[in-house]
Amino acid sequence: MCFFYPDCRKKEGSALLKLEHIEKSFGEKRVLSDVSLLVPEGTAASLSGMSGSGKTTLLRIAAGLERPDAGVVQADGKVAVVFAEPRLFDSARVLENVTCVMSGEGKEKEEKARELLAALEIGDAARLRPRELSSGMAARVSLARALAYNADVYLLDEPFKSLDGELKRRVMAYLTSFFTGKTVLFITHDESEAAFLAAKRFYLSEGTLSEFYEKQNL
Repeated sequence: MCFFYPDCRKKEGSALLKLEHIEKSFGEKRVLSDVSLLVPEGTAASLSGMSGSGKTTLLRIAAGLERPDAGVVQADGKVAVVFAEPRLFDSARVLENVTCVMSGEGKEKEEKARELLAALEIGDAARLRPRELSSGMAARVSLARALAYNADVYLLDEPFKSLDGELKRRVMAYLTSFFTGKTVLFITHDESEAAFLAAKRFYLSEGTLSEFYEKQNL
């Protein structure tokens, strides 16, 4: 599995995100029980469930940040993760927080980063420090940084929870376009987010996964 390494290459014809028979316990508490999940290449899928059902643990396992007790994870290509809480570099300005994951020349990187920030409606915040941002602005900077990495697989933990109303709808509309051809798994508690973005929808309950929706091509 590849995680934030630019020389990783996806395998031709492979399903870019596949988890098979995942088991995970913390002490005596079983969090995930024989969980298998397939997100085909170029598909966006949502993962929902009650708080404490194991969603974030499953996402961390998919990202290679948590080791399962048993099971297999396949996530070929470049993988980017957006955490539920923004993890920005406090000493760096917003623009630098985005360009730090990008390759290329300085000016080229800055221009692309500014385009992403503008698309997420935080272009005016490029020179600010993280401590000067609202929670919604910080969440969008974290998202912009992940988009700047230009990954093949995106794993997102409640990326819209700090956004409201029309702003959230505009950001989701932009991501619908950006994620074309990408493989995406995102955690959400919001039915409208899942309906807007996801072609497949999974539900996790007491460590057991079920798939309850798959959009059919007409």
